[in-house]
Amino acid sequence: MKLLELDFKHSIKDEVAYKSLQVLKLPNKKIEAFKKVDLSDLYTTSYEFNLSDNISLVDFEKYGEFINDDFYTIFIFNSSIQTNDQDNQYIHISQTNKEKNDSKNALFHLSESFIELENKIEISESLDKPLCIVNISNSNNTFSPSSLHISIKNASTVDLLEVFVSSNQGECFLNINRKITLDKNVILNYSKIEKSSKSDSYIFNYDSNLMKNSTLNIVSVNANAKKSLNLWDFTLDNEGINLNINAIVNIRNEMICANIANIIHNGSNIKSEINVKHILHDKSHGVFEVKSTINNKASNSKVFQSSKTTLLSDDARIDAQPQLLILTDKLEAKHSATCGAINEEELYYLISRGIPLEKAQTMLIESIEIDIIEKIENKIVRDFVIKYKGKNNV
Repeated sequence: MKLLELDFKHSIKDEVAYKSLQVLKLPNKKIEAFKKVDLSDLYTTSYEFNLSDNISLVDFEKYGEFINDDFYTIFIFNSSIQTNDQDNQYIHISQTNKEKNDSKNALFHLSESFIELENKIEISESLDKPLCIVNISNSNNTFSPSSLHISIKNASTVDLLEVFVSSNQGECFLNINRKITLDKNVILNYSKIEKSSKSDSYIFNYDSNLMKNSTLNIVSVNANAKKSLNLWDFTLDNEGINLNINAIVNIRNEMICANIANIIHNGSNIKSEINVKHILHDKSHGVFEVKSTINNKASNSKVFQSSKTTLLSDDARIDAQPQLLILTDKLEAKHSATCGAINEEELYYLISRGIPLEKAQTMLIESIEIDIIEKIENKIVRDFVIKYKGKNNV
């Protein structure tokens, strides 16, 4: 079976990248971590190929909702970084030669095979307002690899929002790499929200290099892509790291959304917590595959995993598999996976006060979402996410 059929423009760069794919073993449904997600259609679809070559400039007026005094704003248009005039001396944008990466995630290497230069955003001091990175995709039947390295230095505290906006036509496969590097004592509050086309397939590949006593808080808000996978691949080597991943999945029709994590504790006094809430309509499918490994030198670790699912249809389904591999005696650990229908008592309470059934259901669904969205530390970012999702009665 061919791994990927790309319609190249026959440049030497593309031919070299294609040859490198022939030895790249991509995951399929027989591989354990992906046994609940069949990606074979992505590998066999014929795509156009899209990098940053010959890309037109962003029409900033068209995306004016992202440009205001509340944020510093950077645009990534079809993998090409562009900015308006909101400069800040502590935000440095560059393109560098891609670094060697030891990730075991083959999909991470898939993007790297096609990218010569890596986009990098380096933040050298705490920012006085959040940074908003707006990723715009406007293609047709396209495979789009993208890579961004986010690096925070000097014990800074940074609030960062990534927005993914798609006006793609046809079947599009967006394979997005994010590497996060945090110096000692850095705090990064990272939020992600999608507004995808319904024929898009998104794969987000996350890798990190977290130094001593650094904190990474992640809030992921998934929406209406045909397929959306978050692959969290974090090896925590240094003492005192604090990693928190919170995600909300609200999908319909036959959409698939998976949160697949491999978290390895190697240092002492590390905390990792993964909390995903699913709201599944129609024939949608959610996947929670999380494995945390606590090695023998990772004493005094705290490890928590939680999957909570609300099924709004008899045909919706969730595959939840929290896993702990514990090789030390000194730790605190807990994992859980629950599944149920919408709370009938709460629904009855709202209806009994004159609220129509459909409106009452919407309010309860939004209360589940807001429980995750409230994990966003910065109020400006939190309010933007709520508004962007069109939540008017939360």
